Amino acid sequence: MFRINRYLTKMIVFSIGVSTLPIILLGLFFYVKTSSTIQQKVNDGNVLVLEQTRLRIEQVLGALDLQIERLSESTFVTEALETGITPSHFTLVQNLLRSMSQVQTFDVGVRDVHLIDVSRGGILNSEGYNPLTPEKASVIDHYLHIDRNKFWNVEKESLLRSRNTDNALTFSLVKKVPAFTEKPLGMLIVEINGGQLRHFLAKNNTLGEVMILDEDYSVLATQSENGLVDTATLQTIIGNLRGNEEKSGLFESLVGGTQVGVAFQRSSFNGWIYMSLIPIEQIRFESRRTGWIILATCVIMLLLAVLISWAGSQRMYAPIQRLYLSLFSQQDPKRKRIDEFRMINEGFMKMRSDQVQMADQLRSHTRQLEEYYVLKLVRGDFKPYEINEKLGVMNVAGRRMAVLTIQMDTLKGTRYEERDSELLLFAINNMVSDLIPPAHRLLPIVLQSSQVTLVFEEPGATEDFRTYIYTLAKNVQDTLEQYLKLRISIGISRSYDGLRYANQAYKEAIDALKYRVMYGQKTILHIDDVQPAHHVTTVYPKELERQIRDSVKMADRDKAHELLNEFFEEISRQYVNYNDYQIAVTRFFVNLIWLLQESGGATVDIPEGELPLLEQLNALSSVDEVRHWFRSKVIDPIIQVYDEQRRTRHKSISEEVTQLIHSNFDSEISLESCSTLLNYHPSYISKVLRQELGISFSDYLLQYRLLKAKEMLEETDMKVSEIAQKLQYNNSQNFIRSFRKLVGITPGAYREERHNNMQYRAYKS
Repeated sequence: MFRINRYLTKMIVFSIGVSTLPIILLGLFFYVKTSSTIQQKVNDGNVLVLEQTRLRIEQVLGALDLQIERLSESTFVTEALETGITPSHFTLVQNLLRSMSQVQTFDVGVRDVHLIDVSRGGILNSEGYNPLTPEKASVIDHYLHIDRNKFWNVEKESLLRSRNTDNALTFSLVKKVPAFTEKPLGMLIVEINGGQLRHFLAKNNTLGEVMILDEDYSVLATQSENGLVDTATLQTIIGNLRGNEEKSGLFESLVGGTQVGVAFQRSSFNGWIYMSLIPIEQIRFESRRTGWIILATCVIMLLLAVLISWAGSQRMYAPIQRLYLSLFSQQDPKRKRIDEFRMINEGFMKMRSDQVQMADQLRSHTRQLEEYYVLKLVRGDFKPYEINEKLGVMNVAGRRMAVLTIQMDTLKGTRYEERDSELLLFAINNMVSDLIPPAHRLLPIVLQSSQVTLVFEEPGATEDFRTYIYTLAKNVQDTLEQYLKLRISIGISRSYDGLRYANQAYKEAIDALKYRVMYGQKTILHIDDVQPAHHVTTVYPKELERQIRDSVKMADRDKAHELLNEFFEEISRQYVNYNDYQIAVTRFFVNLIWLLQESGGATVDIPEGELPLLEQLNALSSVDEVRHWFRSKVIDPIIQVYDEQRRTRHKSISEEVTQLIHSNFDSEISLESCSTLLNYHPSYISKVLRQELGISFSDYLLQYRLLKAKEMLEETDMKVSEIAQKLQYNNSQNFIRSFRKLVGITPGAYREERHNNMQYRAYKS
């Protein structure tokens, strides 16, 4: 069963639509454009014919005007007006009539030429010389009051001729003689038959009616004898003309229920208005005829377009059909009813998806393989012959190479935490990949706590390779600080020819980074700058270390901190080589730990989760960090241990001394005897007592003996002299003075006072 495929149907419909729509639009455009063009051409042609008619009439009237001018200036006219016309002037009259007859040409339509003698009231014309009748005198008087030297006048009939052969309009050209005077002597009047103007109008072959109006919008002549325009319509047209001050123009008006186009021109010669009326319907008739022609042409073109669209669509669909059948010939026939291109698209999309997936996998594997190769290259795991075999396709042969290593200085003071370190390293790695062009590097990698990049010199570069490397490093450092707010340091190796030195270059870059301990954070260190070529003799600051140890033993925190700052300033100044610097710092650390062990303390307490002290020390990246670490992690804890030991020892000494005083207050006891028994220097014991008890040895002994004297005075009947002797006073007077100085009264008065108080309490009870 015949069936049109869906996509083929769409192609045919689309082709027909695309081909027919322009034809229809083009036909409409041509029809509209042609109609307006025809109307414009007819209007332009009518205006041109109207102008030709005006020029032809003005040419005739102008020639007549010129003849009258010449006649008015002739000696015959001047002499006749000055001397008058009498029978004795026969020759003059003959000459005048002959000159006037030359103006009176009947092909122009001149009826008669009149010479008026205003002062004598006579008229000379083809009828002879006659006096003016009252009617004619009235006409002449009217002409005299017209304030123009020469003018045209229209009358229904001749007012100066005695005989009128027809009732046609009469056009009179009036010329006053002499010109430009308030009281002319006479005037020349030429009368033209109005029917002659229709004769001129009848010669044009325009499509409409042509007519002439005077300055007062009165009809002078029409093309047709009876006129096609009624009075009401004419008044409407004249109303439009009155409101139009232009010299010429076009407008539309309704004439007897018919829309007409009106073209007009105003004559500058005599002020007449030439007007042409052409029915719009005639123009539209031509447009409709043109429209039928365009319609027939469009129909033929539409049929051709449909046939061509059908045949062309079939031909263009053939490759699609073959492709469709080759892809889906084995599928369910019901499946074939689906849109062919949709199925082809699904097939290609699946193929494209598989291709993209395979390409992504290949790129991923290629990147992983390149990263693996670079990692082995940096570690030095490749044999020399394997380097060219594995990395030969990377187009780096013969180019100088150097290694850049990047490490984060510290995360303190940033928005990151230590657990973010790995993510930050990979972020740094990605940014380095973007900042360094792929043609100038191998794939950047992350190795342990560093980001590593092998950079190559650009072929033909004029810039020094070391300068170029430093510029790259500075750009990377600034960009990472700008976007990640990270402070990093960058180590740069020496440059080498060939990838076989990659492992050595990597070690140099790592070694260069170790020197940031001495140069501070956020640095770019080249291995040649931090490792001098010659050996520098250094002296370890033993004296400063001894003073620090003594200050720690004395628990003098401020002094120890001051000496610690001096110690690190000294080793930073002397130790240029990082290894020597590290040995000196490690030696200082070991000696301080040994000092802690000497004190009897076990070790410094390390919080859970922190690295051992030596590993913490090796992880520090600046002198300030190392100095701060020693102060907080080593010096201060050891000082605290010594301070606690000192406090315990001082307390024990003070207790032993007070016990000796309590046991031997009634014997000859002294600071020296106590120091001998306790095996301490007397001044040390005195210092300890002052720190622990806030009092000297002699004062404490005196106060304790005074306390015992009070007990003896209250509880025994011993004499004052006996008590003084027991308390090791030389005589009783010294005892009494000492007692009164401390208590305020004598021993006897004290005993009596205490005795009275006891009796009073017994009485009260």
